[in-house]
Amino acid sequence: MQIQTPSKLGVWRTTTALLREAWALVRAGNSRLLGLILASQLIILGVAIPVLGWLFREALRAGGMTGLDLGALGPQRGFTLTLALILVIVTLAFWLISLQFTALLVMLQRPSIGLRDLARELGRVARKLLRPGSLSLVLYLFLLLPLSGFGFTSALTRGIAIPSFISGELLKSTSSAIALAVFLLVLAWLNLRLALTVPIFVMTQGRRAARWSWRLTRGFRTWLPLVLAITAVLVLGGFGATALTLISVLPILLSDAIAPAASHVIAAYSLGAAQVLGILLNGVVTAAVGGILIAKVRSVAASTPEFPPLVHALALPTAAAASTPLRPDGAPRTSRRPALAVIALAILATIGFGTSAVDTLQRLSNAPATLALAHRGFSDGGVENTISGLEAAHAAGADLVEMDVMQTKDGRFVAMHDATLGRLAGRPDAVKDLTFDELTAITVHDAHGHEDRIPAFADYVTLAKQLGMPLLIEIKLGGAETPDHVERLVDELEQLDALESNIYHSLDPVSVDRLKRLRPDLAVGYTMAFAAVAAPETPADFIVPEEWSATEQLQHSADQAGLAFMVWTVNDEPGMRELLRRGVDGIISDHPDRVMDLRTGMQQEAGLAGMLVDAVSRFVTIV
Repeated sequence: MQIQTPSKLGVWRTTTALLREAWALVRAGNSRLLGLILASQLIILGVAIPVLGWLFREALRAGGMTGLDLGALGPQRGFTLTLALILVIVTLAFWLISLQFTALLVMLQRPSIGLRDLARELGRVARKLLRPGSLSLVLYLFLLLPLSGFGFTSALTRGIAIPSFISGELLKSTSSAIALAVFLLVLAWLNLRLALTVPIFVMTQGRRAARWSWRLTRGFRTWLPLVLAITAVLVLGGFGATALTLISVLPILLSDAIAPAASHVIAAYSLGAAQVLGILLNGVVTAAVGGILIAKVRSVAASTPEFPPLVHALALPTAAAASTPLRPDGAPRTSRRPALAVIALAILATIGFGTSAVDTLQRLSNAPATLALAHRGFSDGGVENTISGLEAAHAAGADLVEMDVMQTKDGRFVAMHDATLGRLAGRPDAVKDLTFDELTAITVHDAHGHEDRIPAFADYVTLAKQLGMPLLIEIKLGGAETPDHVERLVDELEQLDALESNIYHSLDPVSVDRLKRLRPDLAVGYTMAFAAVAAPETPADFIVPEEWSATEQLQHSADQAGLAFMVWTVNDEPGMRELLRRGVDGIISDHPDRVMDLRTGMQQEAGLAGMLVDAVSRFVTIV
């Protein structure tokens, strides 16, 4: 089948043709394609990611660090070597992703290709990656594709996203929300215009793949069929993921009713099977997207004389003709070896995933006792860090209220998070340039229509004490800090008789260290905007990583170091559910009521079906 140009076909007919050609390519791949998908992902999960993780840990050790902490990162002995090693790691990951996509594209076009020919094609592309012109692919594969989710996906790029604490803050004001929306639209537009980059890079010997992609996606009638076809594939993949989740829960529903003592074992192997099927489903969706892009490139190659010629080894019959592979004698291929090999590999992977998950699921089945902390009060009932927000958090039943304290120009303290007043008061002033009296006379407002005054820190703490609401007080640096700002804060809290009834944290490691040295008996946390690998060396009693980097590995490391583990700012229900299942010590959220509702529901669960649904939803995702 030859797809005609958009000028010859309407948008809907072109979309249908792209989908039909993509399905023919995927179907032609049959079990060999499934084997490639499963084997490549297992190699990445079981070999590449652990090796890259080990290299990353060694890179950090070269700089005298046990874990990555952006708050403490800076020029030091070994820092240059650390950066060089991280660059090497990124380069290796880039090559792996490129070769993984190359293998998929080659298999789609040559479903009967042998291992030797496949290795030859991978080598050809690997040599092309050494050219300076391929450097632009790094940003495309590591940032543009993962951030916009339009095109190929890999286990190496999963998790790359705009951190929720950044997007969450931007959404709290109209102007920044509009700016974020524009940024995301630009990302989507760039990804759309560059969608053909990888197929062109792999399928031709020519250079300037990104330029050709930009040129070939010009015009509404050209790019709209691509959008519609890929969207249809992603929607169907989403339905498949939902069906897979429901099917994986059926065995546990039966075991909960008949043999509850064995439920955690059955749940583990159900999860293992779901992970394997999820890898295959996600791979098939990615392959279908690749098929759509291949179909587009083929149509361009046939209708654009100046387009770089397709590599001879890849200039194959159409997918329709290839959908029934033939032996040299012309008879249809009937070998079952590839299918049997895929089934055997899938069974082994299921057993491996399931066995490794038994202990984990037994632990996750415990009822969570996670604390629900209201982030800067409760924004549904009042402006952040104000008296009304504190009262709303108390009325909602939050376990604690997280709030911020900042020093003013004259050395006193107010409850305030932002260093400037632009977002909450529409003023260009900075907190460090205003006195206590000036700040406490200012009215602040939020996107929900609430209004209140900036409160004195003493008034906020006094009311919290009267309400019986413990606080997690964050020491914020706004630029007006006196050398003894921690000592002054302690003195003020002691005068209010509220020092020991609250707990504390800060992004500033110096303030954390000073507070612990001054009052070792206080519970003090170290807040981390980004962390990785291992918990930091800190005098704190707990760490508070941002949700994006609050991995299980980091949580385990904190537990081994004797540190409690709280996470900020968690506002989406899937994130809340995952952290509750993992049993983190606290979740800081703008919606503590949702956290409490989910916690109560989990505590009242009978059986493990709900826990398994959460686990499967976490592992089986269609991007």
